[in-house]
Amino acid sequence: MSNTIETLLEENEKLKHKIEQFTGLLDSIPDPVFMKDDDLRWIYGNPVILNLYGIDPDNYMGKTEDQLLPAEFAESCMESDKQAVKARGVTKSTERARDEFDKIHFYEVFKVPFYQKDEKFRGLIGVGRDITERKEVQEKLEEANVKLEEELTIRRKLEKENALQKKIMQQQSELASKSEKLVQINRELEEENKQRQKLEEQLRVLANTDSLTGLSNRRHTMNLANLEFERSGRTSNSLTLLMIDLDLFKCINDTYGHQAGDQVLISFAKCLKDNLRKIDIVGRIGGEEFMVLFSGDTKEQVEVVIEKLHVATRAIVIPNTDISLSMSVGVYQLENYKIGLEKATASADDALYLAKENGRNRTEWV
Repeated sequence: MSNTIETLLEENEKLKHKIEQFTGLLDSIPDPVFMKDDDLRWIYGNPVILNLYGIDPDNYMGKTEDQLLPAEFAESCMESDKQAVKARGVTKSTERARDEFDKIHFYEVFKVPFYQKDEKFRGLIGVGRDITERKEVQEKLEEANVKLEEELTIRRKLEKENALQKKIMQQQSELASKSEKLVQINRELEEENKQRQKLEEQLRVLANTDSLTGLSNRRHTMNLANLEFERSGRTSNSLTLLMIDLDLFKCINDTYGHQAGDQVLISFAKCLKDNLRKIDIVGRIGGEEFMVLFSGDTKEQVEVVIEKLHVATRAIVIPNTDISLSMSVGVYQLENYKIGLEKATASADDALYLAKENGRNRTEWV
């Protein structure tokens, strides 16, 4: 019973650490960021968006826009949430807010819905960017175009009157100056578009990557593996699934602390990336558990790679510790192409359990 409680406490600390890392990252983003649950109720807002709408940071969890935002903004925000969920992908909307001087600001908001493997909607993440200046620039550009047309009309009339030639030349000089301003505005718009694309890439990485190791997270790993299994079902291409567990990882955490444990995970992830190909699917799917999927390799080829991983793992050195690291591996090689990822994973897990029962630091096949 005490071991179970200790395990639960350790897992709770790990989860708390990951949540603190994740929210710390989101808190540092200089743009509004928010997350909602499957009922579209708030579960997170970074300081930027809380300050923007004057939301009490201690009293917003579980509430909806109509409970948190001014009525003039709440309805449009809730409607764009529904559209994002319906679209099942990244959507873009324009939403508004008032600053402390009662000035309306416009925000370009990207929203990404999350779905589980069973296709059930689980929540929504959104990030916005203040585009008020851009809209003002666009309005000024439109005004400038109107004025430009008016000035061109004047110019055509002045060209008919020799007495006004000097004024025509002055108009030409003014037009040249405005053309330079338009070029500068276009450069600014291009730079803003680059920043937006960078933000979209950050969102994609955030959704697919394990923040500690830099490997694919469990959800992204399983999605990639499912696609590979579907492709194998059509092409009969061979697949080999590895379930890897770091031996005695709990003892490492207990003896050297979670900071050393994190360094072990980071070093082992680097070991995997250094010894595997870019076409191989590799991800962290649990605390100290990793998954690798090979496509098109024979058993002999896979055995060579696994042995390299064993050697490289034993060679890992964690500074200021005497940690001796090893791994246990369970391997399932696909022979019946109608078997799905779930059954293949269960078989590889059985082999992993056998490897640990037989003394760890070894590989078992099923």
